[in-house]
Amino acid sequence: MIQRFLATLFVLTALTGAATAHPHVWVEVHSELDYTPAGTLAGVRHHWKFDEAFSTYALQGLETTPDGKPSEKTLKELALVNIESLHEFDFFTYAKRGKQDVKFLPPKDYSLTYDGTALTLHFTLPLAEPPAKKGELALDVYDPTYFVAFQLADTDPIKLAGNAGDCALTLHRPDPAATGSSTTLSEGFFNALTSASEFGSQFANRVTVKCS
Repeated sequence: MIQRFLATLFVLTALTGAATAHPHVWVEVHSELDYTPAGTLAGVRHHWKFDEAFSTYALQGLETTPDGKPSEKTLKELALVNIESLHEFDFFTYAKRGKQDVKFLPPKDYSLTYDGTALTLHFTLPLAEPPAKKGELALDVYDPTYFVAFQLADTDPIKLAGNAGDCALTLHRPDPAATGSSTTLSEGFFNALTSASEFGSQFANRVTVKCS
């Protein structure tokens, strides 16, 4: 269950127990699709900014610097726990080329930063087998249980980096009507969902990349 992920992620058992409606955590998404000099897609670089309330709660009681900011040690340890916990949920990142799933290797270059109000998790997911230069690839970011709400940033949420050549991307944001309808569902309904559920797919943030 995603509740166990969050409890492990920031040791916030009280957060999951006190929450009364879905979603419980909001994440603003910035990402880059990294292309090699040869023009093939190498992986996805995520920057996930957690909401201020969750960030504040996550840092309670942890080591800080004299000015009250989380210490480098705190951010490093939390980043590691994030990455280890996210593995169980496939990093909420799903890619397809046509009907074929595109697999990722374990993440690299992960870190946490804090801007004074919110935590941002940075990490790269390399593709296990980079797709061919030409064709179309769809990348979705979502939580199947909708415990976490992912939202593409308003400005430049997804970028092409490196030698993307003539590749072009199209963004698909979730239907606002579907998002609003989730508020009428009971907490029991959401608690019964598992990471194998496809309920959250209707709230997916999708980028489609087409290279000719």
